[in-house]
Amino acid sequence: MRLRQTLRHCLGLVLLLVCAVDIGSVSASWGGDWGKSQESQLAFEDYHSKNRSNRSEAFKYTKDDLLIAIPGQTERLSLVEASRPWRRGVNTFVALEKPLTEDSAPQGFLSKTAEHKEHFGTYQDPRSKNEWEKAGDLRASIAPFLAAKEMGLDSFKWVLYGDDDTVFFVDGALDMLENLDYNMPYLLSDDVWFVEDDAQGKQINTHPNRRAPRCLPCGYHDEIADTGYIPWLSFKAPEGCPCTYETICKAPGNEGYFGTNCEWLKVHPGLWYFIHGDSMLTVAIYEMTGILPTDPGYGYYRDHVQMFDPGWKGYQTKGPEDWNFDVFDKGNDPEGVLQRLRTAVHGGDCDNECDDQLQHLVSVHIRSRYSQDYAVNVNDTDFRHVGPEHHRPASYMHFALDKWYMKFRKARGLAAY
Repeated sequence: MRLRQTLRHCLGLVLLLVCAVDIGSVSASWGGDWGKSQESQLAFEDYHSKNRSNRSEAFKYTKDDLLIAIPGQTERLSLVEASRPWRRGVNTFVALEKPLTEDSAPQGFLSKTAEHKEHFGTYQDPRSKNEWEKAGDLRASIAPFLAAKEMGLDSFKWVLYGDDDTVFFVDGALDMLENLDYNMPYLLSDDVWFVEDDAQGKQINTHPNRRAPRCLPCGYHDEIADTGYIPWLSFKAPEGCPCTYETICKAPGNEGYFGTNCEWLKVHPGLWYFIHGDSMLTVAIYEMTGILPTDPGYGYYRDHVQMFDPGWKGYQTKGPEDWNFDVFDKGNDPEGVLQRLRTAVHGGDCDNECDDQLQHLVSVHIRSRYSQDYAVNVNDTDFRHVGPEHHRPASYMHFALDKWYMKFRKARGLAAY
């Protein structure tokens, strides 16, 4: 259980990932994984049997229980600076490709790192990589490990992991984590990649994919579940205490996925999609612990809610990496989220389902590579950007999403942590 000792938990985001990054993965061999999964399952079954009576215990967390892990790059530190408003009060670790200096940082950046509880580490880009990899993929995959080593395992209970162009709504994340036992290993996200073949044998690359194998949190209860309702075409997610291969493949109603002997290897995240750092992290977690993704649950039973990186455009393609592989993404819609936050605050046309979605936001992926058309409101005089001009729209999105999310929570009388 080396990973559990090194990295307590990974709270999913959006990367392409996944842990607020999208959860996907790289190619990996199957060899030896089954034994590790069995070992992990036995260990956690023992934990679960000893603690089942305590599963209803209320857990309530604060910002002091969180650690934010960001894979970064010195050329993109303006995006790290732009994320300071929504990270206020939370310890943050940023993994860079070279040491941080006055020359490599934006003007005035270093003078405020202590105020914003920022810590930095270095992991150089490899000298060579495969043609389909990005330079920072390896650093992205180990950023949570570097953060845990730097900060110490007793300094946090949950890790929020996402790119430097990912926004976490920290209050929403704390709402989601309430009543989840931090002693239980979780890889939390409802933005899960999963590759399927259509009737003609062509791969379907979509996320989130409701047919993706995953669990619900240990002890999770939802009033909709009491009716026996299972979302249409959804994987019948079992309760995961924790979420392992055996938990998933032996769950009632999923025999069509795996067969009676759990022989379907596609549950291994190395046979899912996608190929970058967040995906490598997903595979590493599985290889070392046997842990697979857990859906937070609320959006599982509600088609109109996606907690990590929601979108209102329907399935879309964003750029060459999507076009070339026929990838369809329902998220990456920061402008749609921002528009609805503003509308809801001003009492405009945001119906009950829209409002429900906004109340359960956890993250948004800005995807800065495609952010040049994002509008920057010149009347937002509190917005400050120091860095490359092509990062200004993405930096503004960090600022604006936090500003209007906090206005929305206040308007709805939701707790501010």
